[in-house]
Amino acid sequence: MQTTLVQIVEWLHILCGITWFGGYIFMTFAVWPTLLRRPVVEAQSFFTDFTKPVSNLMMVSGMAVVLLGILRGTVFGIIRSFEVLFTTPYGLTWLTALVLTLILTVHGAVSSKNLETRVWEGDHLRSDAARYLRNTNVFALVLFGTVLACMVLMRFGM
Repeated sequence: MQTTLVQIVEWLHILCGITWFGGYIFMTFAVWPTLLRRPVVEAQSFFTDFTKPVSNLMMVSGMAVVLLGILRGTVFGIIRSFEVLFTTPYGLTWLTALVLTLILTVHGAVSSKNLETRVWEGDHLRSDAARYLRNTNVFALVLFGTVLACMVLMRFGM
């Protein structure tokens, strides 16, 4: 039973991670470039309709990644003490992934809250919109890539 529970937690963690990371990739490379080329009123209308379900999906999948990752590393993993957390390669990698994921979660919440006003100003596109989107998305994707590298390292006990 324990093995089945570990596998369920791990697969849900992976599935939520794919959803969250994939959502960022889709938004960065498909949605935003398309919206920036559309007439502002059309782009804003689509963004308004699109934001609620996508924001909810990203928020739920991101929070699930954090919670399931904590469970996978502690309750269903080897991190049972501060000693293991701070003195083993696995513990340090897990802690690094956790901290980066929390930074990513806060970054996502803050940037999504200000996103519309950073892209549009009334009925026109802000002159720095593309630069802002590029910078915020590159930051998030670098963090995602680093967390993914940590997951691979942990798979090999590092």
